[in-house]
Amino acid sequence: MKKNLKFIPLILLFLISAAVLLFIISQYMPAPQIIINFTQIEKIEKISKFRSCAGHTTVPQDMKEMKRNMKHYFWVKPEYLTGNNVEIYAPFDGFVTGVRSDPAEGLEGEIWIVPKDIFVLLPPIGRWSFSVQHINILSTIGRGSEVKAGQLIGHAAVSASNRQTFDIVFAKAAFAPKQIDNWMGPFTALDSVFNHMSEKVLGEYGIPATRDKDDLITSEDERDSSPCVYKDNGPYFLNQDDAANWELF
Repeated sequence: MKKNLKFIPLILLFLISAAVLLFIISQYMPAPQIIINFTQIEKIEKISKFRSCAGHTTVPQDMKEMKRNMKHYFWVKPEYLTGNNVEIYAPFDGFVTGVRSDPAEGLEGEIWIVPKDIFVLLPPIGRWSFSVQHINILSTIGRGSEVKAGQLIGHAAVSASNRQTFDIVFAKAAFAPKQIDNWMGPFTALDSVFNHMSEKVLGEYGIPATRDKDDLITSEDERDSSPCVYKDNGPYFLNQDDAANWELF
């Protein structure tokens, strides 16, 4: 019995080392591909461009890019702003790693999904993940739920009297938020979802038939040469309704 006990520390060390190695490897895994459209595009009026000056600043914690919004707002058409009219779907096979609701902060619901792979049991820190913010999540879905591509996960939390948009984020989460221009930044990296869509899904957005993917993405150089301007000291921007921030659908 005593001989067996002396191997326990070695076994624990091996398991911890294996977990650390897997975690390190997971940081370099390619981003998941969006193979199913995550919403009903026919109900969307316009989409904010990646690196737009709409909403509030959303940038990586290394602060190499500043004063820009590196996510997309999906603006719902007026006729769909009552009730749960805009469906939200899982964009790929995966697992829900986080759900959050904070009505005091004006956040009805938020969901995060990572791809289904060997790293799914590890913390999602530093992994490319897909998120929808301002969503009424189905009661049957919570942290740890497995979802299939195209599965209904909730409805956009929009209304004519309050919020007309929901947010789509494609990002890597940090260990802890960082204060950036009066905004708590929780990301180490951000990218446009349009850089990770299959050709089929891009086609549903008219790419390349009627528009170019670059129509939805402001380049880093372009934004650097024309920085966003804060209202007061930030994090919210002036001139959010400027047509240059949006692509009409």
